[in-house]
Amino acid sequence: MIHSTYHNKDTYEDPKTSSVFETMLMLPDELFWSVLSEACFDNENLPLVAGQIEDYEFWPHWDSTGIGNSTLVEPDVFIRFQALDVIIEAKYRDNGGQYSQQWEKEIIAYWNEYGDDKPVYFIAVGGNAEKATEAVSVAKDVYVNKCTWLSLLIQITKLRDEYERLPMITTDLSSVIRLLNLIELAFNVHGVYNIRWFDEIATSKPLISSDSIMTFKTYFK
Repeated sequence: MIHSTYHNKDTYEDPKTSSVFETMLMLPDELFWSVLSEACFDNENLPLVAGQIEDYEFWPHWDSTGIGNSTLVEPDVFIRFQALDVIIEAKYRDNGGQYSQQWEKEIIAYWNEYGDDKPVYFIAVGGNAEKATEAVSVAKDVYVNKCTWLSLLIQITKLRDEYERLPMITTDLSSVIRLLNLIELAFNVHGVYNIRWFDEIATSKPLISSDSIMTFKTYFK
């Protein structure tokens, strides 16, 4: 929660955004983009490659010219890749809170700051009643992709599990695995857990002994 503390963001929503994304941003650039884009439910419009992360900012203050009575436009996270820009708007819970008027204001404010010489993608994390990508009325070529906190965490744990199953783990990969574990902890601290079923857990020994199975069969017919 370094960034939320630095910006004096003490609400329940902002420390969660800070904890998750500041740890995710420690990943290699291509892994970060892969996790973020694959966590989106409807992601066919997202490019496979975004390039190197050139800069990022939590809660930037953008010019609100042309946005009615708004005096401040403040997306949660803004990331500049070589090939594209990404605006992230996050809500604390997964089941509601996002709304199109806020998306539109942030896109207009983005244009005020950076113009339209680079593709911009908008990702709404949490707070979505619907999962399908939505068009934005202020721009025919800008769409809002959606994911949940859980879908993000699932991508993190999936990647970690894939790496751990490799026959040989290099020093560099070992550090990435530690980082993925730290990211998972950031999710857990804020109440987001990826439940792993027994049949998904890699183990060389049975999780339930044959004697226990016979007991279940005997008493729970």
